[in-house]
Amino acid sequence: KFLQYATRTDFDVIAFDTAPTGHTLRLLALPLDWQGQLEAMVAAKPGSQTHAETKARYDNIIEMLRDRERTTFIFVVYPENTPIVEAHRASEDLQQAGISTSLVVANQVLPPEVCTSPFFRGRWTLQQKYLPVIAARFDVPVATLPLFDAEVKRLPALRAAGETLWGEADDTRLAS
Repeated sequence: KFLQYATRTDFDVIAFDTAPTGHTLRLLALPLDWQGQLEAMVAAKPGSQTHAETKARYDNIIEMLRDRERTTFIFVVYPENTPIVEAHRASEDLQQAGISTSLVVANQVLPPEVCTSPFFRGRWTLQQKYLPVIAARFDVPVATLPLFDAEVKRLPALRAAGETLWGEADDTRLAS
């Protein structure tokens, strides 16, 4: 599906909300792995139009992923050690493949006003400790998204999260 959506031209923006970083890296490695295999197939059968077309398609995907004007890669992390380390490692792996990270979002940051119990004050303190770590580890802007009272899924919740991060936008072209 990734390849099908990535090549569509009937949308201004296509967002892929992928699984945790290990799965994402495997997904993104597919076009890079296929590139070598396709080059070998085209070399083995120089007259094969199908292999040449497939190789051109994968080359376009790789070019798109590396083009900062067309692709924005955002890591979303919890402000805790393990997710930060994992995302930073993934960001470095992508950078080696020529794919740049554009933004890191610290997700589910507790608002201080809800931290009235010792448990939540402890969690808030932990998060506050790791927010500067995120900024120090990544050489890109860092945004914070608070913990919402409901799961961020479906268009209304995604719209609210987007407004929190970027302010209100003209979303008349979003599908419902």
